[in-house]
Amino acid sequence: MTRGTRTSSTEAASDAPARRMIFQRFQRCEDGSLLIFSLFLLVIMLMVTGMAVDLMRTETERSRLQATLDRAILAGSSLNQTLNAQSVVLDYFQKAGFGSSIKASDISISQSATGKTVSANATLDVNSLFLNLVGVNSLAAPAGGQAAESVTDIEISLVVDTSGSMGGLSASGDTKINELKAAAKEFVYLMQCDPDATKPFDGVCVVDPDTVSISLVPYNEQVLMGETLIQQFNTTEEHTDSSCIDFEASDYASIPVELDPLVLDPVLGLPDPTPNLRRSATIDPWSGGDTAVDWRRTCSPYTQRKVTAYENTYQDLETAIDDLYASGYTSIELGMKWGAALLDPAFRPAVTNMASNLGVITPNFVGRPFDYDRPDTEKIVVLMTDGINTTQHLVKDGFRSGPSPFHVVPASDAEHGGHVSVYDAVRGDYYLVDHGTRAPSPDGGPAAVQLSYPEFWKDYSWSFFKSVAPDASLPAAVDQVFNAEKDVRLETMCNAAKSAGITIYTMGFETTTASSLVMEACATTPLFFYEVTGGTISEAFHSIARNINALRLVN
Repeated sequence: MTRGTRTSSTEAASDAPARRMIFQRFQRCEDGSLLIFSLFLLVIMLMVTGMAVDLMRTETERSRLQATLDRAILAGSSLNQTLNAQSVVLDYFQKAGFGSSIKASDISISQSATGKTVSANATLDVNSLFLNLVGVNSLAAPAGGQAAESVTDIEISLVVDTSGSMGGLSASGDTKINELKAAAKEFVYLMQCDPDATKPFDGVCVVDPDTVSISLVPYNEQVLMGETLIQQFNTTEEHTDSSCIDFEASDYASIPVELDPLVLDPVLGLPDPTPNLRRSATIDPWSGGDTAVDWRRTCSPYTQRKVTAYENTYQDLETAIDDLYASGYTSIELGMKWGAALLDPAFRPAVTNMASNLGVITPNFVGRPFDYDRPDTEKIVVLMTDGINTTQHLVKDGFRSGPSPFHVVPASDAEHGGHVSVYDAVRGDYYLVDHGTRAPSPDGGPAAVQLSYPEFWKDYSWSFFKSVAPDASLPAAVDQVFNAEKDVRLETMCNAAKSAGITIYTMGFETTTASSLVMEACATTPLFFYEVTGGTISEAFHSIARNINALRLVN
């Protein structure tokens, strides 16, 4: 037994090195390690993929929740909504299947006499399919927003091109002026009656009365103010045969046009003995003959194509639009100048005077134009043209008022009636136009009557002045402003208006590429420039009306 035991111990001792070698080989063996590592990677990939799936599901549900919330608060904030706003929002969520995601306490409503704001927050818990393997049982999908609608006071200047090219045919086959008139009438209806209306219009207005003021500003080479309107400004009074104002280049760097001191202060104000604004001469630069033709004048008083300021009824605006017709050159910058000036708060005393004292503007517009930073107020210029800036004719100082060198014999004189003589200040004698000779006294002698410059321009054309100027030693009487300079003035005026807070929509009616670029640069953004044809000008005006009236999400 003892021997057998010793034998077993010896055998066991001899097997120990062999077992150690087997264990060491096992330690050094790398067979199968990549499989184990791959199993770990597979588990991680499954976790990441599962997390992506859960996150994507959560984002999908969040988008649905946010869309529901946006629709709900827009419906709740509508001023036309007769139901309780909180109930409207909750009902939207209930019908969309998200009733448990929002409570009444999550909805905030603020309402005033002029507007309503609805804010809401909602949260949806999305159960996870994979992240619960690592202890995340659900993910939160939040949504929030605010919507507002208010009775916004809107001030619009509708500035329209009535130059001669507007009498041409558009792509639709009708004249451009007819296309413009039809579209402009629709625009004023949409703005002052029903912004959501479609043709045929039914005349049932939903826009609150006196919330939208519109000034119609037709322009060609000049802008005809009308005598009532021009009397609000600090302008010269050498005649009343035209109601236009000539501006200098520097006037386009600022928006306001100086008012008459008596309009600014009717009680303590005093008439200005030296008015700063120059009333335009009634010049006819187009007739080739001697006699001025009224309809050819740059600022003809014999027309209904004048500014309609602060109108509150679309029917009266439609009547004024119907009176528009096409003639003359184009001064886009001048139309823009007046469109902006009528929106500037500096014009407010004139509105008060015309409303309270003259009765040509509704008393409900007293206080307009409002300040630029007044809440719930929009100031809009809609500026359209069908061409490019052309030439403007401006009578120089020294040829606008006072006695002229022209003498004319009254028509009643049987021998010399209608004869004209021009005093030559250089030579000290008279040039007798009808005889082509010179004399120490005018033709007709004592019967000849000296004309003032306003009287001369009323009866005689610029062509006649130029024809006699060399013989009578007369300097040039008229300045001309050409396209390039006028484009600079337009750009300056548009920039000033945009900086002040006026929103500008522009429209190029079948214009050239160069003109379209000028108009696009004037707009508040390139998206506010519309390139239109005879078939699309109405659509553009509808689009602008929708933009101005849009109910909006504010957050």
